[in-house]
Amino acid sequence: NLRTILYYWTIKGYIQKGASSFGKKTDIVPSVKISSLQKNFDCRIDICKFLVNELYKEATELREGTSEEISVQFSLLGLFNAYQERPQMNMFNTKVTSDDIEDSLLYLSKIGAVSLEGGFLVIYSAMELKRLITDNRIQYKVDDYRMLSEFYKQKIQQIHIVGEYANLMVRDYEAALKFVRNYFQMDFKQFIAKYFKGERGKEINRNITPDKYNRLFNSLSEIQSKIINDDESKYIVTAAGPGSGKTRVLVHKLAALVLLEDVKHEQLLMLTFSRAAATEFKKKLLDLIGNAANFIEIKTFHSFCFDLLGKVGSLEHSENVVRDASLMIASGEVEIGRIAKSVVVIDEAQDMDENEFFLIQTLMKRNEDMRVIAVGDDDQNIYEFRGSNSKYLKSFVTDKGARMYEMTENYRSRPNIVTLANAFATTITNRLKADPIKAVQTENGVVQLIHHASPNLEEPVVNHILSTDKSAQACVLTCTNDEALRVVGLLTKHGVRARLIQANDGFRLYNLSEIRFFIKEIDRKLKSPVISDDIWNDAIDRLKAIYANSNCLDICFNLISDFETTNPVKYRTDLEEFIKESDYDDFFRTEEKVVFVSTIHKSKGREFDVVYMMLSNMTLDTNEKRRQVYVGLTRAKNELYIHYNNNLFGIFGSFRMPGVEWINDDCEYPEPEELVLQLSYKDVVLNFFKDKKELILSLRSGAELCFDGEFMSTQTDNKTKRVVKVSKAFLDRIKELQKKGYHPYKATVRFTVAWQGKEDDTETAIVLPDLYLKRTE
Repeated sequence: NLRTILYYWTIKGYIQKGASSFGKKTDIVPSVKISSLQKNFDCRIDICKFLVNELYKEATELREGTSEEISVQFSLLGLFNAYQERPQMNMFNTKVTSDDIEDSLLYLSKIGAVSLEGGFLVIYSAMELKRLITDNRIQYKVDDYRMLSEFYKQKIQQIHIVGEYANLMVRDYEAALKFVRNYFQMDFKQFIAKYFKGERGKEINRNITPDKYNRLFNSLSEIQSKIINDDESKYIVTAAGPGSGKTRVLVHKLAALVLLEDVKHEQLLMLTFSRAAATEFKKKLLDLIGNAANFIEIKTFHSFCFDLLGKVGSLEHSENVVRDASLMIASGEVEIGRIAKSVVVIDEAQDMDENEFFLIQTLMKRNEDMRVIAVGDDDQNIYEFRGSNSKYLKSFVTDKGARMYEMTENYRSRPNIVTLANAFATTITNRLKADPIKAVQTENGVVQLIHHASPNLEEPVVNHILSTDKSAQACVLTCTNDEALRVVGLLTKHGVRARLIQANDGFRLYNLSEIRFFIKEIDRKLKSPVISDDIWNDAIDRLKAIYANSNCLDICFNLISDFETTNPVKYRTDLEEFIKESDYDDFFRTEEKVVFVSTIHKSKGREFDVVYMMLSNMTLDTNEKRRQVYVGLTRAKNELYIHYNNNLFGIFGSFRMPGVEWINDDCEYPEPEELVLQLSYKDVVLNFFKDKKELILSLRSGAELCFDGEFMSTQTDNKTKRVVKVSKAFLDRIKELQKKGYHPYKATVRFTVAWQGKEDDTETAIVLPDLYLKRTE
């Protein structure tokens, strides 16, 4: 009614009322212009219409046809934000404020449209921040935290005290009451000394519960604990012997940095030399600390540098990426936020080359207080041929004064295996470790050194395997790929399940036809950067159905499983990077009743119950070769058999010791009756494949082919169709073998992969086959 409107106008100061001398009349004097009053009215009515609609939306119950009032809870700020975000244009050219929203609510209240009851006030205290230091490179220091450090320390202690009280309430109610009385009556230091004695005095200052701390760190050895608890050394070098728990220490150190030392996720970086190692660390860290592991940056050197360059990483184009990224950091071309690190952890640090060490140095220069934790074993540096050198690891000790720890307890191998490895290690010069490795196990295994008079070792090694228990995880270690292939051929001939841990043969895992099919199935339905579970699972099902008979399927599923585990949110770009950074052999899994065959280089980082080393005509004239043998020796857990046939006897001869059996074999053995040749890109005519894409993609790994002297063919639709043409150089190689009595009798598809010539616009599907030869009289 009119009185209500006049009352509202008076409250708002739009008019002034005064009593008239004529009794019941009231004098009204406008305080604002009529045009302004009209404008305010129109704006208020617009706001009121919005508020009524918005409040009705918020109603949890609305009974039509009744006059029952409905209670709606709202916030003034929420209504204001909703009004600002509505799509309608403001027709009144007036800037609406939260005060206008409040006035409109008051108006609705005064005219009886709504009833305002209750409510509370939330005060947003404004803070004025003034930046005093403009250098982005400067990180927080201890002094910056000092003012609040004591406050947070007390908060941590109080949480532990409340936890102790809760435990007492469960166990002993009277003791809990006494605990509370003492807390308020005793001096705080005396209270802590009474209820948190000895080791518990340290517990009360940790920012994790005692149970979690024990679960994370109580199972560590003394030296492992020292490394974990070292939060003061700027540079730490850990010389980790074989089987000493290097991976375990690194994983627990990462957990300690995040949980105990309060290192921020974004300022922690771990660098590895392979995607397989990065994946293994991520999986173990997830098991240890859960989802927090997903926020810790664990990358290969190449992946980290590709990120800095803004490129998708791949092994194929990684030759100069570390050097290029390091130069960009050194010249200040990389945004400081991307390289601001407080801790860098390096795995297998003995394998660093000049460029990788330069990267670490540039990060150290850009982050003056950055800590470096380098873990490795110079005795296991077997990649000197690609530029790696242990001197870079040692320089942290000699040049930077790093605190050095030696992890010399071997949890993997039996004592006599460790004893032999220690003796052999003394032949390596310029070693970083001063102390010998100590076996944790007490019961000896089996160690045999078998010297052969014959130049051919494949047959005696295979005969040895046939005479032993094949239920354990076993591996034959050779020096060359050709030797490994000959052993696989012999084992297969005798009905032994054998698997070759092999390299990519020059192709990238991303180009494997099974992997390409899986990615295309995802892309066919993908509408966003994130791969949904439905799309992911459908692609897996399609891969299973289409490539059911492929020998590569297990490797593909292992890859998929590893990516799922380490990437809870599956980004399409992350999947591509993961595959492009991986090698085929990264996804082999050890199996029982399967004999693995591998070169020593490919076995690094693995372990087996039983190891057969085949050292055919090998010389030990360099430290690199001796380190190679040392790596092979230390792969064995329970049984180690070393077959050799030359002057190695002179080196091993001085290692006469208990628990090591010496055997001489004077028998002569022929060359293997069967050979397997794995054809690579250079062994096939690549242009021959260009018009056969559909036919080649119908083949599966393991499918048999016919070899007719120059071509390999497949049977399809009752027709023989050629799918491979071998190169002239490969034909010459076959002719040489034929002179020795070897003749081809079978061929199979090993891989079907994508290949693109330098001048080609499109990719071509090609076959990389295996050719089997048998010696005939």
